[in-house]
Parts: sequence; structure tokens; C-alpha cells
Amino acid sequence: MKAIGLLLTFFFALRAGPSYSVNDLGTLGGTSAIGFKINNSGTVVGWADTVYGYPQAFQSASGVALQPLAALSASDSFAMGIDSAGVIAGTAYVNGQPHGVIWNGAIGNTPGTADLGAGIFVTGLNDQGAVIGGNGHAFILLNGVYQDLGVLPGGDWSSASGINQSGTVVGDSSVSSGNFRGFVWNPQSGMVELGTFGGLNSHATGINTSGEVIGHASLASGYERAFSAVGAIMTDLGTLGGSSYAYGINDSGTIVGYSWPANSDNPHAFVYLNGIMIDLNSLIPSGVGWQLLEAYGIDNAGQIVGEGLLNGQSHAFRLDPAFVPGILTTFSITSVPEPGTLRLGAFGLLLVLIWGRRIKLQARHSL
Repeated sequence: MKAIGLLLTFFFALRAGPSYSVNDLGTLGGTSAIGFKINNSGTVVGWADTVYGYPQAFQSASGVALQPLAALSASDSFAMGIDSAGVIAGTAYVNGQPHGVIWNGAIGNTPGTADLGAGIFVTGLNDQGAVIGGNGHAFILLNGVYQDLGVLPGGDWSSASGINQSGTVVGDSSVSSGNFRGFVWNPQSGMVELGTFGGLNSHATGINTSGEVIGHASLASGYERAFSAVGAIMTDLGTLGGSSYAYGINDSGTIVGYSWPANSDNPHAFVYLNGIMIDLNSLIPSGVGWQLLEAYGIDNAGQIVGEGLLNGQSHAFRLDPAFVPGILTTFSITSVPEPGTLRLGAFGLLLVLIWGRRIKLQARHSL
């Protein structure tokens, strides 16, 4: 009971005042901007629409305005992962074909690019230089050598979406029914299937250093629920009202994502800590013009990145943890607590994002 009382006290302390400040990362002149990942140096990567309506990969170091990344004369590009040294991984579309891309250079300068070839969709990397993605099957690329991770039994397609420093990979695979299941892969066990919450599909989106996996899985009703999984145990993280989706986790186990509140026209970004899902909009100063829609990445300092509306316009954001008087002077937040231009041929996590947005819209209209 004492533990419950302390947790409730902490929860109400969280809600007593703002506990994050909002850093506006801006746009690239278009109508959408998404901060997708952040490394432990605070550099953000993602993609944003240009004035011409095409999504372009970007980086933002130290909270400065978005800096476009060179993209092989591509029409669209997406930065989807960044390591501790600032090496960035993602995908660019050249003549309608996806190309895996590594942007490698000093942060703040125009990085050089490495084209990994056509038909390759890259979703992330770790500090050991292992690059992950999909080319029909999930793969790891390390030191120039591709390793095909295969598919789940009965399936014919897979893609990787997250990797930790130990080289454990998570992602999605089709199964014999034609549905999709999240998987966890390591060299010892191979590809291991994750379950659902009674529905047809699940998707694994990230993994931290300790091996805690996050993602979303369907209920029998068709709604989606964010989950975390340790070993074979999947935990339903709950919801703000409708479906929920988890996309980022740090090494302390703090999880971020988004959920559809009841009767809301837009999703709300959330942070999940100590068994509680909290709307991030309740943890920022009121009256600042922000509505935080989706949170995708979190670093070990507790900085969170995603997409929000600033005075009604889509901007990329970075949230910086602050302190609330009382309990939060002792405990920090982290220690306790689509774009429409995506190509139909995209692999991996962008496919999951598109699929998730469709499910969210269906869920919204059924609320």
C-alpha cells in the first residue's frame, strides 16, 4: 500500500505542473515535419516536407533548425536512425526505387552519403555499425556483409525495425495466415515470434540495451494496444482512450508513443513510466500553442522527439525534461517514471507506420 501511495503521489505531482519544455525544431517549408530518433548527444533525425511537397531527411543538432541531408538526387528521403557518433541511417527513393543510405560526417556539416543499393530499405543502426532494414527479408549489414534473418514459419516477407547494442533485432514478419507478427531475432535463438492481445497482428518497433521490446498488437476488437515485452511476457501498456502505439524506449525503460483519446480528432503523444501512460500534452506549459501528436524517440537523458501542431501547423519537436516542485526535485522523469508521399513499395517500419495510421483513422471513426 505504501508503494501504491508513493506512486499515486508521484503521479499527481507530475500532473501538478509542466515537466517538459518544448523545443520547436521547425519545418523544411512544407506541411509536415517528424522528429523520429534522437541519440544520447541530443541530435534529432527524421523527415519533413519541403515547399515542393516531398519529404526530405533532416538532422537537428543541439536543438537548432532542421538541416536537410543530401539524398542521392532522390525525390523522397527519410532519416530513421542515428548512432552515438552521429552516423545516420535511412532510405531515399531514386527513380521510384528505395535505396538504403548512410549519412556519415560531422554533425553540423553536410554529411557524405553511402548508397547501399536499390531495393534496400534501411530502418536503423547501432553503435557497432550494424545496419538493419528489409529487402524482402529482414537483414543485418555489418562490415559490408549482409545476413538474411529469414521469416517466421509460413511467411514470405519480413523487415527489421530496431536493434540494440548487443545486436538483438526486432521487426515484423508475415505468417502463414497472411497476417503479421512481431519478432525478436538473435544469433543464438534465431527469429522468435511475438503474440497478440487476441487479434490478428503485432508489430515490434524497438528494443533497448536490456532487451525490453516495444511495439503494438491488436485486440480481438481490431483496436491496437502498445506493448512492452520481456522474454515471452507481453504487457499491455493501456491507452488514452482508443488505440495506442509504442515507438521509442530508452535504457531506463521509459516508453513513448501515441494514442487516440476518446472523441479526439488527433492522436496525443504519451510517455509511459512506472506502469502509467501519461498524455504528454498534460506535462508541458499551457498556452504555448502546442498540441503534441506523436512521440517516436527518446534518449537516455529523457529527451523526446516527435511531431506536433504548433498553432495548427505540423512541426518537429524535442521535449526537454524539467522538474516539478516537490517530488520531482528528487526524481527525474526518466529515472522513475504519414507523410502522404510514402511510396507503395516501402519496406519495414514505414509500412508499419502507414498501416498504423489507417488503423488509427478507423479507430477514430468508430469511437
